[in-house]
Amino acid sequence: MNYESFSDLAGRMYDDIPAAFRKGVSGVTVERDARDHPSLPGIWTLGECVTDQWPDATGGVADTRSEIVLYFGSFGEIGVGDRRFDWEAELWETMLHELLHHRETSADEDSLDVFDWAMDQNYRRLAGLDFDPFFHRFLPADESGHVRLEGETFIDAVVGRTGRLAMFRWRGTDWSIRVPLEAFLLWSRVRNLAGGRMWVIVERHRPWWSRLARRTHLELWEMDRRALPAPPA
Repeated sequence: MNYESFSDLAGRMYDDIPAAFRKGVSGVTVERDARDHPSLPGIWTLGECVTDQWPDATGGVADTRSEIVLYFGSFGEIGVGDRRFDWEAELWETMLHELLHHRETSADEDSLDVFDWAMDQNYRRLAGLDFDPFFHRFLPADESGHVRLEGETFIDAVVGRTGRLAMFRWRGTDWSIRVPLEAFLLWSRVRNLAGGRMWVIVERHRPWWSRLARRTHLELWEMDRRALPAPPA
């Protein structure tokens, strides 16, 4: 898809969105160049919601105005050489995502910003960079307490100070993985469940004074483990 076709499609998509959902948005702008992520190598920014707010006489927010900016070059970088890349679907998803940013900002909410931050942390993890090992806890969990993101499942578990097995539940069955005694914070990929796209994040229980003093200095362990049926209670 060339720049002109992309811009035309973006304009038609924007016009198809009901006016009530576009309230406060001045329009959509398509930039020709790509925009790389400011801190994550190999990640491209597809769109942005550029927002300004004007205060009222009481110091609150009187009006919130936004513009949706799309980066044609970024779509091209992601889609290059990929015949399955769906330009229209990616464009629609990006536009709706940025529109939700505007609506949340107008309502003084931040759940989408939190989601974007968690996505960035996950990209950092996959790229081998430092990341917040608890980013998944800021995302909504399902009825089992599991968090799913980008096709991966994240499950929390806790072990005692001398425990060697971390227990967790998956699809109605109790499982366990072995935890080194030296590990106080472990990210373990479970090889034999969920197609190897499951991570169990294990914290070792410590005294309250130790948690306060050392929380930011815990060494993060990362390893693969095979889950085994949990031993009888």
